[in-house]
Amino acid sequence: MSHLKERKEKICLNCGAALHGRFCHVCGQQNLEPKETVWHLVQHFFNDITHFDGSFFSTVKYLLRKPGFLSSEYMIGRRASYLNPIRMYVFTSAIFFIILFSLKTPDKIVNVKDTAEVGKGLVALAKDSARLEKNLAKEKDADDRQDIQETLGKLKIEMHVIRKMYGDTTTRLFTSTDRNLLYAQELNDSLKLVDLPVNVQNRISDAITRDRDDSETGFDVFGMHLGRYKSVAQYDSSERALPDSLRDGWFTRIIARRLIETQVEYHTDRKSWKEHFTENFLHSFPKILFFSLPFFALILNILYFRHKQYYYVDHGIFTIHLYCANFILILLMVLLSKLGEMIDVGWVHTIIDILIFVTWLYMLIYLYKAMRGFYKQGRVKTLVKYFISCFLAFIMTLILLLIFLVVSAITIH
Repeated sequence: MSHLKERKEKICLNCGAALHGRFCHVCGQQNLEPKETVWHLVQHFFNDITHFDGSFFSTVKYLLRKPGFLSSEYMIGRRASYLNPIRMYVFTSAIFFIILFSLKTPDKIVNVKDTAEVGKGLVALAKDSARLEKNLAKEKDADDRQDIQETLGKLKIEMHVIRKMYGDTTTRLFTSTDRNLLYAQELNDSLKLVDLPVNVQNRISDAITRDRDDSETGFDVFGMHLGRYKSVAQYDSSERALPDSLRDGWFTRIIARRLIETQVEYHTDRKSWKEHFTENFLHSFPKILFFSLPFFALILNILYFRHKQYYYVDHGIFTIHLYCANFILILLMVLLSKLGEMIDVGWVHTIIDILIFVTWLYMLIYLYKAMRGFYKQGRVKTLVKYFISCFLAFIMTLILLLIFLVVSAITIH
C-alpha cells in the first residue's frame, strides 16, 4: 500500500465511480493525491520489486515442492497469493535464456568445428578394401551386400587411379575430396572408350564435372546441395527445362531459392554458415517452447476429455506451471555444472554430480507427480497417461524442431 496522502474527494480519478473507502470498488485504484515526489517514486519502485520477488519465491516454493498444487489453486480461484502464471512464465523463461546464453555461447552449446580432413595413403586404403571384402563375405542381406559392393568398387577404382598417376607411393595422403576428384576424372576419361553418342557423352561428362565441382565447393543443407546452382536464375532456368512432373513443388522452390541465395552470400565459408545457422537455431528455442505450449495443453485436453470439470484453459495453466518448473530445474543443473567447472576439487565435483543427477531424476518424475496432484487420478491411470503424453510431446517437439531448422536455415543473413 502506498504512503501517499488520501484525497478528500470521494470520486475515483481513474473511472469516476463514487468511493467508499481508500480503494475504488470498480477499478481498484487507490484514492491518492496525484502529485508525487521523487522519494515516493523510489519507494513505489522498491515496494513493487520486493512484492514481486516475495510472491515469486513463495510461488516457486510451492511449484517445486508440491507439483500440481498451484494449478489446482488457480483453478478453484485462489490466485492473489501467488504470482500470475503468465507473468511467471515470461519471467522464468527470460531469466533462463539470459543466463544460459551468457554462460554458454551458441558455438559452445553446439560444438561447431571446421577441422581439416585427415588424408589416407595407399596402405590405409588397402586395409579399408580388405575390411570391406571381409564384411562382404559375411553379409547375408542383399541390399547391404550391394552397398558394400558399390563402396568397394569405388575404392578399388580410386586405388587404381592413384597407382596409375603417382605409383606405389607410401607417403602421399589423399583426402576423400582428392579421391572423389580422381574417381570423377577416371570416369570422365573412360567415356571416350565407350561407344556412346557424342551428345550423351557430353551430358554424362557435364554431370561428372558438376558433381566434382560440388564436392569441392558446395555443402549440403537438408538434402539440397548448395554448390549445384551458382544463382537463383540458374536454378529457375534448370526447373523450366524439366517436365512438370519432375519440377520441385512450390514450397521446395521457395526453400531452394533462399538456400541458393545463402550459398552465394557465404560461398565456400562453411564455418561461417554453420556458426550463423547454429546461432539462429538456438535463439529459436524460446519460440519453439512458446509454440509447443498450446499443443501440449491440447494433448492433456484429449487425455482427460472425460473430465468435464477441466477446460482447455485449465490444461494450459497446468502446462505453464510445468514449463516454469522445468526452466528452474534445468537452470539449476546448468549453474551446478558451471560451478563444477570453476571449483577444481574432487569431492566437490562428486557432490555436484550427485545433485545434478538428483535434479535430473526429479525433472523426469515431475510431470507424473504434477498430473497426480492436479488431476487426482490413480497411479496406474496417471502412469499410462504420463507415458502417452511424453511420447506425443516428443513427436510434437520433433516436428517443431524440424520446422524451425528449416526456418533457421532460410533466414540466415
